[in-house]
Amino acid sequence: MKAISEHIYERGKHATKYVRRRIPAALRSAYPSHQTHIVQSLGTSDLREAKARAHAELARIDAEFTSKRQKLDLSCASMAAKRVSKLSDEQLRSAGRFWSQQVLLTDEKRREQCLDDEEFDELGEQLTKQRVELGRLLAQGKTQDIYPAMHGFLYLCGLDFNPEGEDAKRACYIFLRAVVETLDHQLARQRGEIVDTAKVVPAAEHPLCTVAPERAPGNANGATWDSVFEKWRDHVDNRPKSTTIAAQTPWRDLRRFAAAHNTMSPDAVTPRLMTDFAQSMRDRELAVDTINERISKIRAIYKIAVGRHLLDVNPAADTLGFKENSAQRRRKRRLPFDEGDLSTIFGSEIYTAHKRSRGQSGEASYWIPLMMFYTGARPEELCGLALSDLRQHSDDGWYFELLDRPTNEDHDLFDEEVPASHRRTLKNGASQRRVPVAKELIELGLLRYVEHLRARKETVLFPTLAKDWHGKLGGAFSKFFGRELRALGITDSRKVLYSFRHTMKDMLEKAGFKTKYLQRFLGHTSGDGVVTDGYGSDLPFDLMLEQFKRVRFPAIPALPWEPGRGATSQRRKTK
Repeated sequence: MKAISEHIYERGKHATKYVRRRIPAALRSAYPSHQTHIVQSLGTSDLREAKARAHAELARIDAEFTSKRQKLDLSCASMAAKRVSKLSDEQLRSAGRFWSQQVLLTDEKRREQCLDDEEFDELGEQLTKQRVELGRLLAQGKTQDIYPAMHGFLYLCGLDFNPEGEDAKRACYIFLRAVVETLDHQLARQRGEIVDTAKVVPAAEHPLCTVAPERAPGNANGATWDSVFEKWRDHVDNRPKSTTIAAQTPWRDLRRFAAAHNTMSPDAVTPRLMTDFAQSMRDRELAVDTINERISKIRAIYKIAVGRHLLDVNPAADTLGFKENSAQRRRKRRLPFDEGDLSTIFGSEIYTAHKRSRGQSGEASYWIPLMMFYTGARPEELCGLALSDLRQHSDDGWYFELLDRPTNEDHDLFDEEVPASHRRTLKNGASQRRVPVAKELIELGLLRYVEHLRARKETVLFPTLAKDWHGKLGGAFSKFFGRELRALGITDSRKVLYSFRHTMKDMLEKAGFKTKYLQRFLGHTSGDGVVTDGYGSDLPFDLMLEQFKRVRFPAIPALPWEPGRGATSQRRKTK
């Protein structure tokens, strides 16, 4: 074989490429005595294609080495068996399945070696005799005769199991059933029937992994997928539900991918497996930003597990994501609404005939797009506003005070009039800020709307909104607005509710807003450093207001607010 590059060789007149990996010395006993390397054809003579295929094949070999290493470590478990006095029914059934799996795999290999007639008949007589004897014991309830075999088997698995009384009878009954069922499978094979071990004994996990996972090889700290994720989740007190769900998605995706590659615990994930996981997401045509964000979340979860000494290594620490060229990024980025879009949106029946959403959005379907247009605030920042957040300064006029209001037992920190249903956490510390209220909002009836709510004893600006499964108050409204856009004929997928923020950014830049004021107005950091940016009121509000007065909003056809009457149809408008 001729070496071409690392782990890639070629041979034959067609220069077929192969992967060749040396078996680690510590794993040699898990392979035939004469085998020192694993050699696998890549089925191509093209070097570029060979390198692409080698990537997946090397990952498969790494997974095989990990599996062999774990099996070798488990085979030595009896050298330090854990003393156990009681096992649950499910743990006993799991041990029985593992027994059955090992017996059937051994039986399978023996038959593959071609039994001669004498050996075949001898095996049949032996199995039949055992089935009669053990079946009789099971039928008579004399199950404790199986105790020595059960104890010896579990001891080899690293468990010194010593039950007493009724626990012993229960354990022996469950184990004897597994033994008898295994004999039935063997006799079925003896009759020439096809018995697939993987189908008749699914999910057969080593007893040490189910009873004492902390002693399982390669998982010395007892880390599981769930425990690692919980360690990350609990690292931050009252972590927002939406943040937890967003991280749970890639973590579960990695778990499924790892299982498909015979990697059953988070500590067994390798850097190469992480690279293959990233490539698998690319193959599924996930967006580049989505892939990179998922890798970042997995990296953060592992980082906490390592820092809290639950795991030793972060396999995602150096995992690379993907990059798009500048042209691709320009095509994909969100677009602001132009004046034609604004005229269409604010000329709809919501603003001219006072129609409203059929769902929970109610008056929010009128006010949130207007408020986003005139403030540039994020949807969630507006959806959780309390009436008391609309404030008036004697010199500076009206403004919105955007505050963090997380759901917390420490109610003294918050305005008691704001119900828990409308408490929410802002995106970051810089999101806490004052936002001037444009005179156009006042002219459209914002103050009249607030008085309307006060008369109804409401304390929040949008009382009909409810949090979705992600804990977002604006979830239902965002979906409603997306449908409304398409019904109005604005079909470019790059134009969404967030486009109002891009529209505001463009207007601020056109008005000559200084960069630091623009950043703080939109709820970003000012660029003056962590000390300045740690405070929501870092820049003088009177100077912010002075800058804001320069903005010239395009005229829109919206009529002043009146209470909604009737529902908007959201049927696609024809040109």
